[in-house]
Amino acid sequence: MKPIKVHYRPDDYPYWTLWKEVSGKLEMIGRPGDIDAGGIPTARPGFAPRLPLGKPSNACDPITGRRLRRGYDFQIKFSGSGHVMLDRFRLHAQRQTESSTAKV
Repeated sequence: MKPIKVHYRPDDYPYWTLWKEVSGKLEMIGRPGDIDAGGIPTARPGFAPRLPLGKPSNACDPITGRRLRRGYDFQIKFSGSGHVMLDRFRLHAQRQTESSTAKV
């Protein structure tokens, strides 16, 4: 199975930013065609009840210098190939107060 890539973009930013690449945890467990002593196939789908992504990198937009992991509205994109079932996804955010940067 190829890795699953998770991308995000804040506040309608025009480009997707790579958050994390996940591989290995969702692959098939066992080998297809192998059976145990009781004649039961040993291969079964991989299982990851919780797959933490951690914080995104502290990347900045090269033109504005804005940190991309700060924003009001975020879009998340999962991409990859193969079969996977994503039952739930929870995104946690921390509210921060910004200082005024208006010039008078």
